[in-house]
Parts: sequence; structure tokens; C-alpha cells
Amino acid sequence: MKFKIAGYQVTTDPLNYKVEKEIQKIGDDGQPLQGQFTMRFVGYYSNMERVCEALLEHELKPSDAENLAEIVELIIRSKREIIAAVREWGKSIEKAQDTEETGVLAD
Repeated sequence: MKFKIAGYQVTTDPLNYKVEKEIQKIGDDGQPLQGQFTMRFVGYYSNMERVCEALLEHELKPSDAENLAEIVELIIRSKREIIAAVREWGKSIEKAQDTEETGVLAD
């Protein structure tokens, strides 16, 4: 499994979910290289709930929120992005399963 959520990439192996953050590459002159990105390891997590918690934390910690209202706004926005990405991932899984079933029936 592999999907993206708001600048993060989530992949799985038989035991874990691996989360990486997409970051822009920097040239020798210290300037961002347009259109060139790399992935930075964030962590391994045992289940999807932990992945969502980690993504939320990684959005909150570097934020420049100065009061509780801004923190709540950031949490709500991040939560919506996470939910939308998980729903999209679920749809792609269902589509792949439908394709497999159709292929099996066609044989």
C-alpha cells in the first residue's frame, strides 16, 4: 500500500506503516531546486490511528500558532486533509479489488 497525505507519503510493509515527508531539494547555493523533491523519514507506526496522530503532531509542532483558536483551526484543517486522503485511498483499494474480481470472472 502507498498513498499521500498533505505532503507526506505512507507506505506499508508486513508489520508497519512507514511515514515520510516530501521536502524540496536545496542546491549548493542554498536555494530551493524547483520541482525537485526528496523524502525524509518520519517514523514507523503500528496502525493507521498512530499514523494519523503522528501526521497531526508533525503539522502542529512547527506551526506558528499563537493562541488556542489558531491551534484548533490547524487541527481541524489537518484532520480534514487526513480524512480526505484516507477516503481516497479507500476508494482506490475498492477499485483495485473490483478490477481483480472482474478479471477473475472474465477468465
